[in-house]
Amino acid sequence: MKKILLVDDDIVCLKGLKIYFDLANFPTVSATTVSEAYQLLDMEEIALVCTDWDLSDDRTGLDILVYAKERNIPTVFLTGNDEKSYEESAFDQGAVRYYIKGEFSYFKFRDDLIELANKK
Repeated sequence: MKKILLVDDDIVCLKGLKIYFDLANFPTVSATTVSEAYQLLDMEEIALVCTDWDLSDDRTGLDILVYAKERNIPTVFLTGNDEKSYEESAFDQGAVRYYIKGEFSYFKFRDDLIELANKK
């Protein structure tokens, strides 16, 4: 079954996102580090990755983006980094969307991600 991989070092954020996807009966798995994300990308049937930019293991969502891209898995950023240079860098590396935390409807965000995951 297709799943969305949620990556963020903020456990509260991950739990909140999971609730939104559970309401739509769409399965997710989550990771708090790049290493955990790599393991899940190798073990699970991931249709889409949603990652934060800054992660606790001194690596970034860009590391996950590159790893996912090698596996033809689209990646979306959900981050507090609202500087244009971050967004440009994400898109330059192949991100399909870039969301700033708190600046949109989470129901619309969830529906957008489910639509992207179902395209694969």
